[in-house]
Amino acid sequence: MNTLATRHPRFQGRCDADEYQETIQIRQKRPAVHRSVVERSGVRPPAHDGDQSVRLAQEYRRYKLADLLTKLNSHFGIEWNEIAKVAGVSRQAVTKWRNGEASPDSQRFWTLCKLAAFARSTQRHGGEPALWMKAHLQVADGRESHISISDVLSTGNFRLALRHFDGGISDRDLLKEVFPRYSTAAEGLATTALRDGVFVVSLDELGLLSASDKIEEAQEDLLIQVRDYIADWYDYLHEQEPHAGRRRIVTELEEVDRVSSLADMLFGQ
Repeated sequence: MNTLATRHPRFQGRCDADEYQETIQIRQKRPAVHRSVVERSGVRPPAHDGDQSVRLAQEYRRYKLADLLTKLNSHFGIEWNEIAKVAGVSRQAVTKWRNGEASPDSQRFWTLCKLAAFARSTQRHGGEPALWMKAHLQVADGRESHISISDVLSTGNFRLALRHFDGGISDRDLLKEVFPRYSTAAEGLATTALRDGVFVVSLDELGLLSASDKIEEAQEDLLIQVRDYIADWYDYLHEQEPHAGRRRIVTELEEVDRVSSLADMLFGQ
C-alpha cells in the first residue's frame, strides 16, 4: 500500500510563522489531484484535528434521535438516502426512525453523531456537506469512479474523509486506503459500482452483472459468467439476437482467456 500524503501541522496556535509558511509551500506543491479537491469544495480549509471531531461527535451524542436527524437533514442538507447509506441501513429504516417507529442501535446512533460532526467540520470551513458527500473520487487519468465520499463514510473512515476534504490525501490514495481493490477495478472492461454497501460488477457489452458485499466475490462470479457466456455463444447464442452481433468481443475475450489473464482484462492489473 502506498504511503499516504504527508501530514500537515495542526492549526491550533501551536505552529509558529515559519511552520505556517512551510505548510503553505507544501500545499502549493501538491499535484493536480489535490487541487481538484479544493476546486470541488470551493474552499481551502485548515487541517482538521481528529480529537476535535470526536469532541463534536460527543456533543451530538446528547441529542435526541429526532433532533439529530433534523440537524443532519434540515441544517446540513444531507438527504435521507445518504444518511441511510452512511448508517448502513435502508431508507425505510431511516423513515421508521423519523416516525418514532424504531430506533438505531448504539453503534448506528454513534455513526449518526460522527456524521453530524463531519458535516459541521466541513461546513465551518466553507464547504457544503451535502454536496461534498456526493463527490465521486477520481481514478487514473482524471476519470471518476463510482465511489463517493458517502461510501467512504459508510466504512467508518471519517478521519480519512476529513483529511481528503483538507486536501491532505488524494482521491486515488483514499481509494487505495479504503477500497484497495477498487482503484484497479476501474481500469478494466468491467464496471464496478458500490451501491448501498454492495459491490455491483457488470460487463455491459455482454449484459452480465454480479453483486456481492465483497468485491473479490463479485469479480469472481462475473468471471465465471463471462466464461459460461463464451461457451454458450459458440454452442447456440451466436444464432440469436442480440448475441449474434457480439462475435468480436467474444472472440477477443476467448483469446485473452487462452493466452493471458482474463481477470486482468476485465478488472485491471
